[in-house]
Amino acid sequence: MEVLELLTGAKKKRGKAQLKNLLELALADGQFDDIEAEYLLSLAQRFNISENELKKLKANVDSIEYKPPVNDREKFDHLHQLVRMMLMDGEIHDREMEICKVLSVRLGLKPELVDDFVQVIGEDVAKEVPSDIIIGKLLKIAQERDSSNPVS
Repeated sequence: MEVLELLTGAKKKRGKAQLKNLLELALADGQFDDIEAEYLLSLAQRFNISENELKKLKANVDSIEYKPPVNDREKFDHLHQLVRMMLMDGEIHDREMEICKVLSVRLGLKPELVDDFVQVIGEDVAKEVPSDIIIGKLLKIAQERDSSNPVS
């Protein structure tokens, strides 16, 4: 699938759509920190998007059409990226949290998952923790929440 996506440009299109959300989130607090720029560039490179292309995207963020990921793993990964971006500068602004929760719903995920991500990622935002470990921690939180709220 990866090779076909590279040949058709689908991977780059998907990447631009995801970077659109990440750029909007990074700019939501009125500042664009170096650490946010570095994180965006590292994600852009995964989608074969150059630094120059990323600068063009930033300058024309409103011209990019957003197409949400279609499979559950990509939705999860995108929300994970969004929450990491929100936490990147060490502060959680109300507008950033609101954007993450709205995008979570657009992805077909529960908005409280954003809070769970914040709890799981916490101080380790600079570390790239494998998704499988994050998933395990999120499942534990969900199970604890379910067990403390039994259905009558």
